[in-house]
Amino acid sequence: MIIVAVINQKGGVGKTTTVANLGACLAYRGLRTLLVDLDPQANMTLGLRGEGEELPYGLCDVLLDPVDKPLAGIVRQVSEYPLFLAPGHMDMARCEATLTRSDKAGYRLRQALRQYGKQNPMDWVLLDCPPSLGILTQNAIVASKYLLIPTEAKFYSFAGMATLNKMIVSLTREYDFDAELLGVLLTLYDSRPRVHQTIANEIRERFGELVFETVIHRNVRLAEAEIEGIPIIAFDSKSRGALNYDALAAEVIKRALK
Repeated sequence: MIIVAVINQKGGVGKTTTVANLGACLAYRGLRTLLVDLDPQANMTLGLRGEGEELPYGLCDVLLDPVDKPLAGIVRQVSEYPLFLAPGHMDMARCEATLTRSDKAGYRLRQALRQYGKQNPMDWVLLDCPPSLGILTQNAIVASKYLLIPTEAKFYSFAGMATLNKMIVSLTREYDFDAELLGVLLTLYDSRPRVHQTIANEIRERFGELVFETVIHRNVRLAEAEIEGIPIIAFDSKSRGALNYDALAAEVIKRALK
């Protein structure tokens, strides 16, 4: 079970879109894929129409008590393909405040995923993190094998990556985990503005081979697919957005399994 946290403390860089559509492309390849919505905004849950069914408890309850309220109790299949969702909810904001005061707060998600995986084998787990470096994001990092960082080719998105890197280094001293950077993903890319090209080049110079060859371009079909609650690969498989995310899926698989 390969667990990937998709993180960036900057909002609006395409984290949720990447988790949903990368996950769908993996599932369309026949790989059992679980998406976990850790963001209190729960946009991925809304976008995949995963909020409608009555659940016995929520993801917040799982993190506060992963033994008595296992992850399996809330996971739902959201596609005819093997794509599954642990839905988020606005009460994840309450969860963050409560977890901060709890013992072993950073290990809760790892415990829940390990317990889930024993009975429900998955090939991939993708974690959609909130745009912050709080305890929910820390849980995701500690639970993961790999980290994937989406970033726009804009100055503030690029500058914030240094803060993120410092936090990861700090967490390695505090917790027992071995997450490594799977790659940096350029999102919402538009090759026409010179500033996009300049910052994209800077990112590639700084991170070298860690930057994915695949670039996610701006594509109106991605936004339309989200409105319809359908991953882009199912909504319009020939659109630029679908081709981008399918190429990313191939590259992610190659990197993780090398």
